[in-house]
Amino acid sequence: MKPTKREVTREKVINAAIDCIYRDGFNAAHTNRIAEEAGVSWGVLQYHFGDKDGLLQAVIDYIFDEFATTLESTSLQGDDLQQRVRQLIDVVWTLVSKKEYRVSIAILRNAGKDDGSTINGQKQLSRWAKKTSNLWDDLFEDNLQEPRQSDIARHLLFATLRGMVDEINPRNIKTKKSIKLECDALSEAITFLLSRH
Repeated sequence: MKPTKREVTREKVINAAIDCIYRDGFNAAHTNRIAEEAGVSWGVLQYHFGDKDGLLQAVIDYIFDEFATTLESTSLQGDDLQQRVRQLIDVVWTLVSKKEYRVSIAILRNAGKDDGSTINGQKQLSRWAKKTSNLWDDLFEDNLQEPRQSDIARHLLFATLRGMVDEINPRNIKTKKSIKLECDALSEAITFLLSRH
């Protein structure tokens, strides 16, 4: 089904916001700059999103939906637990190393600092955590004899991959080989936690 003109405009503005925040930083990404980059007027932006918080909430929802859709469509192949864990690591790494993920973190870290902000970063993070927890349970349901171990493994996997992404910056460029070695080590640790009885 072909998207409506309204949907196309909304997506264009959301993508412009993502590009501006990623390129210029959260504080420099003013709504006028975002509107200009999207090729729309401030009035069009206001019509679709209301204000900056409305736009930022739409950006978070857009990124979260893509993240959740990718995880929901993930099916891990094979009977070997470590092989399946490694496949999930590859999927999550692809998601968290995208600019969209970095933008979502920038929004969540900064948007709620203003007392007038309507964005509740903690609420958004809780929503993401619940979704990823449910998806984790679905993917590893046959290996979840120890719920506490599973919770630790899930947290370790996501926190480690997020931390690895945060370390990537112009002064600390990781090679594909070093990322692979770190992901392999993480896979071994997660498999160990999931297979402990």
